[in-house]
Amino acid sequence: MEKEKINLVEMRIQSEAFYALKVPSKNTEKLFDEITSLLEVDKDKFQYAPVVLEIENKHFQANELAVLIEILTQNNMVTIGIRSKVKELIDFARFSGLVVFDKPAVTLEEDKKLKQLNKEVKSKSIPVSKVAQNEKHRLPKIVINEVASSEQVFAKYSDLVLLGLVKFDGEVISHGCISAYREVCGKVFAGVDGDENATIFIHSFNAQLVAIAGIYKQFEVVPNKLKGHSVMIDLKDGKLRFQIVK
Repeated sequence: MEKEKINLVEMRIQSEAFYALKVPSKNTEKLFDEITSLLEVDKDKFQYAPVVLEIENKHFQANELAVLIEILTQNNMVTIGIRSKVKELIDFARFSGLVVFDKPAVTLEEDKKLKQLNKEVKSKSIPVSKVAQNEKHRLPKIVINEVASSEQVFAKYSDLVLLGLVKFDGEVISHGCISAYREVCGKVFAGVDGDENATIFIHSFNAQLVAIAGIYKQFEVVPNKLKGHSVMIDLKDGKLRFQIVK
């Protein structure tokens, strides 16, 4: 007598509700405040709720997506996927195991150009840093708590995202880029393995020192044109360039 076959796996169609969180801007600090306020109004409704992020801003970066996901996680909301046409965000989402609901809109002509560019890059021997090699596929290190005086935070072979204050004499160091979404009063070192493409973003600038790939600027007194402002720092012609972000 044959034994009855038992299915170990069964596929079913289920209708489950999830929330779509539209993100029209890239101001991560305000997003943090708004999400917290949203949960305070109806905490039971959104606790452990599955969320799909709809990223509308085409300049939204993978680092900022990582910060947003971390903010939701801290508030007990579960990010299950994204809807975006930004290729960098889609690559990051796939690497992070998220569902991608839309594909990037790439025209046939753009696709041909990308393929040609890939061929040209492969035909050349170009030395790149370890961070650059893994730029689209390495999760940034996210620090939620403040960095205390004399404390050192190091992101090895990845970017660094700071959600708390960096106090005087605190040091933040990264092989890649650094993004700080609160006031920075300490020392900031990006691209420490020589990556000249690394950048630094500081939401409220009051830093003692900033450096990219060994090129640094120390501040005994922070000039008024920078103090308290959102500042983007990169290298241009071998020198640090400071740009106010409005």
